[in-house]
Parts: sequence; C-alpha cells; structure tokens
Amino acid sequence: MKLPNRLAVAATLGLTLIFNPLAASAAPHVFEASGATPADIQTAVEAFRNFGDFGTNNGIGGTFLHGRREINWDGVPDAFSAPNLMPANFFNSNSPRGALFITLGTGFQVSANSSNPTNTPVRFGNIHPVYPELFSTFSPQRLFSPLDSNITETLFFVPGTARSATVKGFGAVFTDVNTDDSTMIEYFDVNGNLLLAQNVLPGTTHRGSLSFLGVAFDTANVFVVRITSGNRILKTPNRDVVVMDDFIYGEPQALR
Repeated sequence: MKLPNRLAVAATLGLTLIFNPLAASAAPHVFEASGATPADIQTAVEAFRNFGDFGTNNGIGGTFLHGRREINWDGVPDAFSAPNLMPANFFNSNSPRGALFITLGTGFQVSANSSNPTNTPVRFGNIHPVYPELFSTFSPQRLFSPLDSNITETLFFVPGTARSATVKGFGAVFTDVNTDDSTMIEYFDVNGNLLLAQNVLPGTTHRGSLSFLGVAFDTANVFVVRITSGNRILKTPNRDVVVMDDFIYGEPQALR
C-alpha cells in the first residue's frame, strides 16, 4: 500500500518536499492503552515520551538531534479556535514544532476553552450540544478534529522552515473510541510505503473514554502519518465519532 501524492497540497502552502530513500529499520515499538480517565493511559503516554532518545520535550522552534515535540492544542488562541478554523500550518508557522496537517475535508478546528470571548461551548458543543458529554480531555481544555472528514495527515518539517523531515515515531490521544476498528494510525516512509497500520484501542466506557496509541521506530523513517479518527465525521452524535487530544512525535530530522 502506498500513500497518495501530497505534493500539490504542500505546494499551495509554499513548502518543498524532498524525497530520498531511507534504510529499513527493526520492528516498531507499540505503546497503547485505554480507559475512563487520564490516569488510565498516563503510563503508556509516559513510556512513549521517554522511549529511546525522545526524552526531552524541545518545545517551540529550533532544531535538535534528539528529543520530541508535543502538541496539546491548549496554546492555540481563541482567534484560531472554535467557532473559527485553525490554519493547517499553525504548528510549523505560528508555533513552530515541525508539523503540517492535511485533510480532504474543509479544514481543522480546535475546540473552545471555557473562557473564550464568544461563549462558544467547549469540546465541540458548537457543532452538537451532546458532544461535551461524549468527549473528554487528556490535557484540558482543548481538543482537535478535521471538519467534514475523519482523515488527518501529518507531514513533518524542520520546525519553522519549508525543509521536509522525518521522525522516529508518532503518538496521539483519542477520546470516545467505541469500536476496535474505527480509529487507526498509519505510518508511511518517504517513498509512500506503508510502514505500519495500527488500530487504536476502544475505550472502556461509551462516553468520554480516552485511548492512546504511539509507535516508535529505531530510525527516523516516518515521513507522513495518516490518522483515521472514527468512522463518522464530526457532525451529529453517532457510533463512532472520535476526536483527538495530545500529539507526541520525535524531533523532526531534515532529509538530505
């Protein structure tokens, strides 16, 4: 299986993708957990954060040989949160952490926090009033989702630049996964070859559960990550509508 070409999308954002072959690596390392509360997945999240040379959270900007980057959505300003769209390149431009998002839907939205100036309901209550009861957070208060699609693809760049990069691994937190085949992360190399496709564990409750999946590789050969979040778009409550919280990934390494 290969990844469809994303050159055209990247070009519209002024980015240059550099394709070079990479050496194969050993079997991937999978970290996963699910439960009713953040504590139920915390051990798996911490194990992924500290796997290999991930260790240090490198925060915003710069470039490093080791460490990791994290996105918890809570620093996204109200102007780019519900009911507004978040720019797809926000985390490579406004808050450079080397991640660019692509969807075939109409864009991306980060949910409102409780003190937003437009009184927009939290946890995507602006889309449907039941959603705040269905979704919970790992790191309060904001969540993330594509709109009019259940697919999010992440391309990696040297933070704050148009130079394409790869990472050693990627993980994400999901909320309200109810079935064992609705939510998945796929990992692709620079040539578009599928490295691994892994389903996300369903939660232990039908409302507000949390699930984590992280996969780490021994070499930085992950060029694109495709996330399928549920089997329904974020529109009306239905099995299985899923949204996301924290993203964690290895420090982007420039392709040469």
